[in-house]
Amino acid sequence: MNNRWAIYIDIEGFAKLFRSESSAIIRALVDLMEAIFLIGENRYPEPPHRIFAHQIVDGFTIVSEFGAKTLEVPIAVSIALLRHVAAGGRFAKASIGEGDSGDYTGCYPDRVMAAREDGGRVIMGGGVMTLFSVLGTAHIDAYEVHEKSPSGSLLTISSSKRDRLPAECIIKEVSCGELLSIDWVHSQLNLVSEIQKCAGLKSPTIEEIEQAFLNYKSTKNPPPNHWIDSTFELLNLQTKRIKC
Repeated sequence: MNNRWAIYIDIEGFAKLFRSESSAIIRALVDLMEAIFLIGENRYPEPPHRIFAHQIVDGFTIVSEFGAKTLEVPIAVSIALLRHVAAGGRFAKASIGEGDSGDYTGCYPDRVMAAREDGGRVIMGGGVMTLFSVLGTAHIDAYEVHEKSPSGSLLTISSSKRDRLPAECIIKEVSCGELLSIDWVHSQLNLVSEIQKCAGLKSPTIEEIEQAFLNYKSTKNPPPNHWIDSTFELLNLQTKRIKC
């Protein structure tokens, strides 16, 4: 299959929390970055199963080397990453798409490419330009799913891919049935445990994740009520909701 899967994952509330608790929210980004690296290095290091990750501010797009008949791998990777970040007391949001992906630097201006150093930086006088060279419909599709998703620490995917999801996934329709929200807290996939163990990721229990959500909504800078309500409902969390 030519379609490569892509995961778009970022840290929830990064912009707001960066102003008030920069150390904690940067720690969450560091956790996410390290977890992606460990998965790529220890679980999927060789062809044809390699993964490619590209940072975009507070998040990453993770792209597969090839397409797949089932979407077990991107779902399991997403769940493992969401749980790893949650273990640190902050949360991420992930969405899955499919399409092509490629290096488009050949389309960039000759002057810009001539000024590029070995590390990829482009020197422009005394300043620096950083290029995002990898583009494609896989990246766009995953991001569009992300944008259409409800508020909350969710894992979403197009409803059209329902038949390619593992049977163990606990799902709910969202966005007027256009998307599916996968309960990343309670869905039990063997591959998630394999990834966590092989990559050395944190593997919090359901109770620990629920407690992390409780702690998060009780901080000095809690998420808005609609974020909490949506997250708790779609993740089937056994916790009390904040009252308006």
